[in-house]
Amino acid sequence: MLLRCVAALTFLLLTGCGFVSYEDVSGEPEYSKYVGTRYRTTEDMEIYRISMERNYGPLPSIYEIVQSPGFGGPEVLARTDFPEGSTMQILSVKRCKDCYLDEEPRMHVVVRLDSDRRFDDWEVQVDLGLLSSHMQEVTEFGSRD
Repeated sequence: MLLRCVAALTFLLLTGCGFVSYEDVSGEPEYSKYVGTRYRTTEDMEIYRISMERNYGPLPSIYEIVQSPGFGGPEVLARTDFPEGSTMQILSVKRCKDCYLDEEPRMHVVVRLDSDRRFDDWEVQVDLGLLSSHMQEVTEFGSRD
């Protein structure tokens, strides 16, 4: 329930204050340790395609991995399961540049899904906080093929 409230509040802040922009902070020492690292989900999650257009059109949209049960609303264009044990590799770390009302920096990582090739042509995001709370770093990893 708390997750739904947080997701709804986040969405309202995004739509109420206009679109936010992110800067790549992958090169900063604090975040560079994440780049190239692989993670495995420790519980079932979902991948959402979320409209970033005021009238909820398909473009622009983002793909985001969220905890189950997720959330609903007209901004959700599609969703698919991302089961426990799914793997991903972190490509970059991004920080919100104009989220002035946030108490802590709004951060997400851009990932490539190793366990689901349907998203190879799309940027998939994960909230940085989910890495430590609902995912586990993978120290040994086989080939993606």
